[in-house]
Amino acid sequence: MRPSLAGLLLMAAGILSTPAVALESAADPIDAALASCLATPEAGETVGKAACFTSARGAWEKEMTSAYFALAATLDARSRGILRGAQKQREAYVAAERRFQATSRTRAQGANLAASLAAQDADLFKARALTLRSYRSDG
Repeated sequence: MRPSLAGLLLMAAGILSTPAVALESAADPIDAALASCLATPEAGETVGKAACFTSARGAWEKEMTSAYFALAATLDARSRGILRGAQKQREAYVAAERRFQATSRTRAQGANLAASLAAQDADLFKARALTLRSYRSDG
């Protein structure tokens, strides 16, 4: 028997509304700054929304770099080398994504896509920063 879409959505909503997830999101100053930016009148326009996400991406990129070096400082030489290799592969992936985003196909889709791509870009850096943080706190 397949679960219904409504049931899956209800389950996802329950997971996302758990106190731990809510506290993690609320506690992060980058997410708070993004929410504040998105609440401004300028963010009502696509260009303003994209600017908010671009700013958040920059902050998450800085946080990712900080988390990377903090984690690397706790590792032995072999583990540090593996982490460095993983980070280089991630950087290659991000560069490839940006090359694709710059193609005429994506540019022709307009400003709404630009805001969406900026949000996705911010999420890429946020996910990596949170992963690196968790590696350090788990170790």
